[in-house]
Amino acid sequence: MFDLRRVDIFQSPSMDVAEPTVTGGALTISAVLFCLVCLFSELHEFNEGKTKEMVFLEGTPGGNVHVRVYMNITLYELPCSEVSLDIQDRHGRFDIDQYSESEFHKINTPTGGCNFEGSIYVRYMQGNFHFTPRGTHLHNRTITHAIHALRFGDDMDWEFQDAPMSTESLDHMERSTSTGKTHDYLVKLVRTEVYDEDIDVTIYPFQYTYTHRSFVAHHSGKPLPPRIFFRLQFSPLTMKFMVHHTPTWIFLTRHLAIFGGMFAILKMFYSGAHVARDTIKGGKFM
Repeated sequence: MFDLRRVDIFQSPSMDVAEPTVTGGALTISAVLFCLVCLFSELHEFNEGKTKEMVFLEGTPGGNVHVRVYMNITLYELPCSEVSLDIQDRHGRFDIDQYSESEFHKINTPTGGCNFEGSIYVRYMQGNFHFTPRGTHLHNRTITHAIHALRFGDDMDWEFQDAPMSTESLDHMERSTSTGKTHDYLVKLVRTEVYDEDIDVTIYPFQYTYTHRSFVAHHSGKPLPPRIFFRLQFSPLTMKFMVHHTPTWIFLTRHLAIFGGMFAILKMFYSGAHVARDTIKGGKFM
């Protein structure tokens, strides 16, 4: 009968010939602590995933695609009956207070101002939306305002710790102004594709930066009413973020390899040190 012990490569040494030492115990504890540090240092990335980034040039969809704009903006000194939200683009669109009341509304504030809150849609092309006072003595008005929130595209439902995004650059911005001054925001947007492979969801927010200026506008030598312009410029580039989650079996296999390799290397050096010591002392080889 074949004896399986003849092919045993995991032969257990007798405890009678094993000699535990303080040095060996210290090395064992150090190795365990090192392995635990490696394990816990990667747990956060294992749970949250790792973000991969890329930038590529994409054909601009143009006027066939609409971009959602969510805003929450308060004009402090104009009631809703005396201000309108207008939308323009280079294809000739010019809408005055035209929006879906189910998605957007304006409400008079207790202080006599007007709050605009909700979503409108603009074409994926150069254009603007702006707030215009209506009524008499318009050039003597002030248009102090607060931008509580301004976002473009899909809402971000999660955050990237290692790749923060500029999707809310104008949030919590307040502007006071003098009589007759127009506020002009130049907003440069970059389409962003965010894909989380763990939940198989892709969203398309827009990151943006802005510049601001204020001035008294004139036409034919006469002052114009103060307005708030948001001029939109879309970049032809697209940024893509992919959230990659390491499979559990790969995570466990990698750390088991680290544990095994650590103990094997320490044992090799420890045994080598014993051999060198015994050789120097003229003792027997292990």
